Amino acid sequence: MTVRPAGLAGGGDAAAYYAADNYYTGEQEGPSAWGGEGAAELGLAGHVDGDAFNAVLDGRLPGGVVIAAGGDGTRNPGFDLTFNAPKSVSLVALIGGDARVVAAHARAVSATMAWAEARFGQARSSKGGETLQPARMVYALFQHDLSRKLDPHLHTHAVVVNAGLRADGSWVALNNRPLWKQSALIGAAYHAELRLELGKLGYETEINGKHGQFDILGIPRDVIETFSVRREEILQKAAELGLTSPRAMEQIATRSRDAKQAGDAQAARALWVQKAVVHGPAIHGVTQAAHDMVRPRSALAAVRDWGAALVERVTRGFGPSPEPLLRGLDDARRGGDLASAYAVAAGVRHLGERAASFEHRDVLTASLAMAEKGATVRGIEARIDALRQAGVLIAGPRGSVHADRLTTRDMLATEKTILSAVRAGVGTAAPPMATGMADAALSRVAGAHGVTLAGEQRQAGLAMLAGTDRIQLIQGDAGSGKSFLFETVSRAGAEGGVGLLVLVPQNKLMEEMAGRGLEMRSLASVLQAHGRSDGRARASEALSTLMAGKIVVLEEASMVSSRQLAGLIDVVRAGGAAKLVMVGDVRQIASPGAGRPFALLQEAGMPTVRLAENRRQQTDTLREAALLAREGRIGDTVALLGDRVCESADPAAAAVAEYLALPLGERERTALLTSGHVLREAVLGAVRDGLMAEGLLGPDAVTLRVWDNLNLTREELRQSRHWAEGMRLDIYRHQAGLVPGAYTVGATERGTGIVRLDRDGDTRRFDPRSLHHAGQGAALAVPGVIEVREGDRLVFTGTDKARGMTNGTAVRLDRIEGGTLHLSGRDRDHVIAPDDPMRERLGHGAVLNMHRAQGITVDRAITVMDSHDRLLNSQSLYYVLQTRAREDMTLHTDDRVALVAAIEGHRGDVPHALDLAPELSPSGGERFDPTTGELAPAGIVAESAESRDVRLLDAMSAALQAIGKEEIVAVPVLLVPEPVAIVQVEPIAPSRKELEIEISRDFDMDM
Repeated sequence: MTVRPAGLAGGGDAAAYYAADNYYTGEQEGPSAWGGEGAAELGLAGHVDGDAFNAVLDGRLPGGVVIAAGGDGTRNPGFDLTFNAPKSVSLVALIGGDARVVAAHARAVSATMAWAEARFGQARSSKGGETLQPARMVYALFQHDLSRKLDPHLHTHAVVVNAGLRADGSWVALNNRPLWKQSALIGAAYHAELRLELGKLGYETEINGKHGQFDILGIPRDVIETFSVRREEILQKAAELGLTSPRAMEQIATRSRDAKQAGDAQAARALWVQKAVVHGPAIHGVTQAAHDMVRPRSALAAVRDWGAALVERVTRGFGPSPEPLLRGLDDARRGGDLASAYAVAAGVRHLGERAASFEHRDVLTASLAMAEKGATVRGIEARIDALRQAGVLIAGPRGSVHADRLTTRDMLATEKTILSAVRAGVGTAAPPMATGMADAALSRVAGAHGVTLAGEQRQAGLAMLAGTDRIQLIQGDAGSGKSFLFETVSRAGAEGGVGLLVLVPQNKLMEEMAGRGLEMRSLASVLQAHGRSDGRARASEALSTLMAGKIVVLEEASMVSSRQLAGLIDVVRAGGAAKLVMVGDVRQIASPGAGRPFALLQEAGMPTVRLAENRRQQTDTLREAALLAREGRIGDTVALLGDRVCESADPAAAAVAEYLALPLGERERTALLTSGHVLREAVLGAVRDGLMAEGLLGPDAVTLRVWDNLNLTREELRQSRHWAEGMRLDIYRHQAGLVPGAYTVGATERGTGIVRLDRDGDTRRFDPRSLHHAGQGAALAVPGVIEVREGDRLVFTGTDKARGMTNGTAVRLDRIEGGTLHLSGRDRDHVIAPDDPMRERLGHGAVLNMHRAQGITVDRAITVMDSHDRLLNSQSLYYVLQTRAREDMTLHTDDRVALVAAIEGHRGDVPHALDLAPELSPSGGERFDPTTGELAPAGIVAESAESRDVRLLDAMSAALQAIGKEEIVAVPVLLVPEPVAIVQVEPIAPSRKELEIEISRDFDMDM
């Protein structure tokens, strides 16, 4: 972590500790300085005096002010925010001898702390602590340049004093929580500031990690590793323990620190000189090049360089037409403004691919992580505010629960389009069957199965077959018999000549529903085959053959994003379907894409049929637990389950022990489920070890090379830092000069970001930025290996339609003969030869994580959750976990109290775009003033200053495209964003302008 919060060190003499922390200086003491507006108010400035420092930590401020201790007689003196420069920066500063870099680091820290004070400096308004208000801070900066292993390590301790000056002039204890909690964001801001400072000094940098972490170009990796003894120790210890997570690395770093030794400065000098004999020339070469870069150049050369860089960024990054997120730049010649604008555009697109709305700080974090050199946190904040003023970004109403959330005008339009389409279709469709005929057919089909339809099932069946809503919603709680309903309706409809087509968002669901005689397709394949890049459907004979006159059922509708649903609505309309029926459960896991349209429609009051009776769980306890979990009462659920919730230090091992203790027949009826990928790997390894020990897996192993798709957003895919030699690029549709197929990724050119792509012996240079920001159909995969043995349960992770191999289909490895794999599945067997490409598309299937488990039903389930998995432990995920098993389930965890608290505090949903703009009712078509959040008077549209500046960027972008073409470009005039069109005629409305097609794959959102 670049900025790491920690408690204060040094015991009763913190001043001595921080002032003499092993500096590479003759006096063993580095520079220090007071900071913060509160410090200035107290007259604290310049070098930090030890006595004054210890006094303020004790709550005794200059002028006789004393901050009282807490109710228990103790007080927290403050905490330490440590700013760590990237290793390459430390090398050019301390080995390369560039004192300018040391000063640049100091300026970056000071600027970041000043911003953090303005943003997060807070104090309680009263003893009761009901509200927070801004507070001016006091902190001391201590600059160090040694690691505990005597490596060059430029860093600064910002010791934040537990004292804040409120606007009323009173000194009180500081509310430290925001500063501590937002340390990652503060670190990203520091990175941006430091990159800006280094750019002024002639250094080229590239982002290569989270939160904007970067390195200076030109410093070889082996040089960095040579001067990173401490890092290697941490990695070695982590390997010994089998740990890989950042949290584990942080804990190892904290717990394995060496004590400080006297005389470190002298030892460091000798060590650095020795290493510099070999590696010094490479470092000095970079510092010399940086000095050469800042030598005076002609004004013409500077303008040419600026113009070339601008053309490169605009044309490669965003295409020939300006987009809303880049409109309104009022000074195109200011590099920082441009860089901040590009950063915000990238950050918003990155977030907008996965969520319909997002918090302001999320935009800051994402933008800083993708920032070009020159962007700063203050510039990014200014750009966000400008886009809000222009109505491109829309904020929640002031004073509301969503006041700090943002959404895009585009997502707002998408949600309005969906809602308008459903509302317009209420009562307007010709029923596929007459009510009496449908009712009789349902009774006959159910009777043939020896069952009687329950009232709610009959109501749902009649709504599908004889209802007059063009888009019908069916809310089916977990275990309410949705699959049986589809089968019944399909056969009843067939009596009246009405077909049923079921679309599923996951291929795993197709396998689960196999054998019911249903016509099924994956949603992704239908959208890919019949959707266009502009979001409209491609009408064709094939589409009509697929859908004309049929009832199209969208299963697990809660897992479908807004963009997918908007595209499907248009495809269904163009295909001439009788109606679209959306079936799902709003309480289950939502789509990995942006938006929760199924929930949005129900919350908006669209007519919905409810299936609530639990027909899956076969005991009163499990049925009650499912109901409690649905209501979010996790504590009550865990209490009800009692001994079924097992707490242990190693829950993965405990779960495997329970599984292996079962008789073989019971194992076949029992599923092992985990909350995420890391736990899945731990459980999988342990259960296979146990099966091998029992002789249930064959003695001979075959190692398979496999590919795992990286879960990248489109914006991340366009950044070369996510690419590495040995990866594979899968292209599913023509784009950026690439034809569909698989490409091997070669070396990446540092600085330019150009990568080498190889395919069938042909090599080409490719710039990831040429992938369109709003495109689709591309994915990066990383190579891996798995070991398989006879008896292993496997799943296909890719698709070969010609041979009936579908992503997510489960198989068993029956025999291995000369390297050839003989697999048996539910419906057919497969033979995978050593040169078969599907050999790389196999994975272990003995353990499933929750995102793959949604939609399946098992007899018994043994589940594992870790209380520390903050992002995974949501109410929706737990609800899925709790409702998979018919007969029994157990849950293993490390801390049941902490797990309950984590789940109850995480609903697992994200506010809709329309939640942020409730005044934009789909039926009215009102315009609102984005400055005030209030409706504008009828017929009047206020134009903000930012909106008036839109012409400038349009003209600039058009002019850039005309360079070298010797043509005059007509500049379009667009003063303000056009009002969102409201669909009032067509029952099923057109979709949004850009259709995000999810290629057929596993939607695994594990972190």
